[in-house]
Amino acid sequence: MRSVLRWAIRNTPAMNALLLAILTIGAVAAYSLRREAFPRFELEIILVQVPYPGASPDEVETGICQKIEEAVRSIDGIKKVTSVATEGSGSVIIELRSDIPDAQRALNEVKSEVDRISTFPLLAEEPQIQQLTIRNPAIKVGIVAEPSDDPNAEWNLRNITERVRDDLLQIPEISVAEIMGERDYQIDVEISEGTLRKYGLSLQEVASRIRRYNLEMPGGKIRDDSQVLLLRAKNKRLWGREIAEIPLVTDPDGVVLTVGDLGTVRDHFVDNSSISRINGKPGLAISIEAAAREDLLAMTQAVRDYVSRTSLPHGYHFEIWDDHSVNVFERLDLLKRNGLQGLFLVFVVLALFLELRLSFWVALGIPVSVLGACAVLWQFDQTLNMLSMFSFLIALGIVVDDGIVIGENIYAHREQGKDFVRAAIDGTAEVLPSVASSVTTTIFAFMPMFFVTGVMGKFFAVLPLAVIAMLVISLIEATLVLPCHLAHDHRHRRGLTWTARARAWRTARRLSPIRVLFGPVLVLIAFVADNLLYPFRQVGTWVAWANVRFGRFLDYVIYRLYTPLLKYCLRWPAVPICTALAVFIFTLSLVRNGTVPWIIFPKLDSRLIEATVVFPDGTPERVTDRATQQIENAILAINERYQQQ
Repeated sequence: MRSVLRWAIRNTPAMNALLLAILTIGAVAAYSLRREAFPRFELEIILVQVPYPGASPDEVETGICQKIEEAVRSIDGIKKVTSVATEGSGSVIIELRSDIPDAQRALNEVKSEVDRISTFPLLAEEPQIQQLTIRNPAIKVGIVAEPSDDPNAEWNLRNITERVRDDLLQIPEISVAEIMGERDYQIDVEISEGTLRKYGLSLQEVASRIRRYNLEMPGGKIRDDSQVLLLRAKNKRLWGREIAEIPLVTDPDGVVLTVGDLGTVRDHFVDNSSISRINGKPGLAISIEAAAREDLLAMTQAVRDYVSRTSLPHGYHFEIWDDHSVNVFERLDLLKRNGLQGLFLVFVVLALFLELRLSFWVALGIPVSVLGACAVLWQFDQTLNMLSMFSFLIALGIVVDDGIVIGENIYAHREQGKDFVRAAIDGTAEVLPSVASSVTTTIFAFMPMFFVTGVMGKFFAVLPLAVIAMLVISLIEATLVLPCHLAHDHRHRRGLTWTARARAWRTARRLSPIRVLFGPVLVLIAFVADNLLYPFRQVGTWVAWANVRFGRFLDYVIYRLYTPLLKYCLRWPAVPICTALAVFIFTLSLVRNGTVPWIIFPKLDSRLIEATVVFPDGTPERVTDRATQQIENAILAINERYQQQ
């Protein structure tokens, strides 16, 4: 190992280039890392949903869920199948094994088996099959309208909300924006019973004729020598006035009665008893979610910029809430503050007890380790999220230990009278086995987290990677780069006086005409810079004065307090052993009697409060609306009371 240290010290420019490369690449990686709340990954869970309007849970179970269960039972790789039958819809949750090689292949097999089911109820809609993916919500934007008696108020609110959603999707930082709480569009056709009997029709026949006319389908191709023509029947109607023009009754004498002639057609919303309010007023919310390659902080800032520069029609305004970038920003700020505090404390303590130069190079290990870990995360396509920043906070107090141990030991060898190069080699080689074993032990403690399977394994995958990267880079910096900087003696460098600079200028004057021209200017600049840097050079004098005082204090603690206590413990070893056992038993008793509670995951306060009121099926809409209004009024009253305080 000494040969490696000698090689590193002889090739100091190479070590400086390595240090500069880590700092530069790490800074670029830290700037390029996407920021998000939690890691985004796909779950080994397949969800099959089949809407069955108007059906009871029993009908959904027998007509939808049981048939899907039988169809997917023979697919390889399925761990568990769970069915949920609700009024009007059936869901089957298929959980795959964690060791399945290809979840996409299992998804395709599930789609094929479900598509083969031909005995679904007649009114059941098309199955929706997807693999669940965790998406991180970013921010919610609400469009709030003033209460109005206008019958088209809901239409206007919906149109404005859709326009805002389309504008948000045009922003490059946003790719997912969905409207929440909206009612689906629906075209209502109402024909009286007397009219149906008069023309010999039934509701099923009316629906069949409307469905037969309202379609769009290909009709083949016509080829000739020069071109190919595509035939297509385009008769798709999307609005009520267009549906009203569909012929419903045709007499042999040429009389044609349309849907609008026999009944009433209007554009409406699905009557699902959905009421959306924001701050007690009618409104719709748009949920913006972070996709795979989007930065959470950039996304939320783009949303806020759009809201600030966009004007809504009179009577409408924006509301913003549930901004998840606040948590990420606070964690980033915590990481920055902890890093700066650790950097400052390490620098000050080592400067007071050892020397200024040594403290600077030891403290430099903190930014080198953090930026190097950012480069590793960037290379492995990870993100800067709550877990990776938590990993940095865990390792922040560990990475500086090896630098402190090596730097202090090099300083101790200097005090023995060795030259700087010899002290750097001997001091590093002496403690390197202990430092390496300590770091390796911590690395081995985090490595099992790489082998955790399932959802938790994907969730915590970034944590061991970030911690191990910081520890490895810190060890490399402390064992190769740090000894290089501590192996050079800069004490012989002194500031030149004005007389010495003038003598050097006169010597240069006889050597080169160019130096004769620029010599006075260079000497003047050097003299001014030397005087400007004088206060900073005084810092070294102050630190040297502090080193003497703190050194005396440290000697007093070592020789008057620590050494006698150590000798006593060595003479009577039962005393420290019994003391440690007593402290251990006392600690266990605190946990046992409940003084220190045992909680694996502590409860934390959230910025979001949710309230749910459950009523039996069939409860009138006015009853449920009255209950939600009661909760809204209570929240607004509490909010107003706290605002007054």
